[in-house]
Amino acid sequence: MLNIKCFSFNPISVNTYIIYNESKDCVIVDAGNCNSREDNVLFDFIEKNQLNPIMILNTHAHIDHILGNYSTAKKYQIPLASHPDGEEYFKSAYSYASAFGIEYDKNNTVYPTIELYDNQIIKIGDDELEVIHTPGHAKGCCCFYCEEQDFLITGDTLFLRSIGRTDLPGGSYSEIVDSIREKLYELPDETVCFCGHGPNTTIGEEKKFGYIRP
Repeated sequence: MLNIKCFSFNPISVNTYIIYNESKDCVIVDAGNCNSREDNVLFDFIEKNQLNPIMILNTHAHIDHILGNYSTAKKYQIPLASHPDGEEYFKSAYSYASAFGIEYDKNNTVYPTIELYDNQIIKIGDDELEVIHTPGHAKGCCCFYCEEQDFLITGDTLFLRSIGRTDLPGGSYSEIVDSIREKLYELPDETVCFCGHGPNTTIGEEKKFGYIRP
């Protein structure tokens, strides 16, 4: 059974998730930790629970979601996985950080060594996450779905009563609407959505009350 621990990191309050099970293997989703204090919060949880990080997953590569990739990958010597369509965001990470007033060392960009693709299965011990490619907020956006436990890591595709902004480079309103209606809204209504920012929601709630209706 998978457990989920959420931390809110950096000035843009990104939800960073540690997903782990009784095997003690874990993945870190959207490492947003941006300074030594936040690094210590993340690392202390991992150490205290005797977890074994095996991979960093990026739902997408906007700067606020990748700030902790370097320190986390260096600490645990683990690979980064992301969808290849988001490659340009890694290359321009320093420029994006400067535009948002975020301190960022251009030499510390970690590039993915594992490419994510639609319907890919990520193994965490005996448990599985399915990759769902959901472009629209940015190129290469992905969500991570656990069918066994009915939960979904949505990144910035779907929020409580809202969706990810589409006015940044690579964003597309029509694509994000299609991603939500044709992929996420096909999941069971009881699916709990762990969002990239803010509180949780469910697929059923968003279909009834959300910004995008079926």
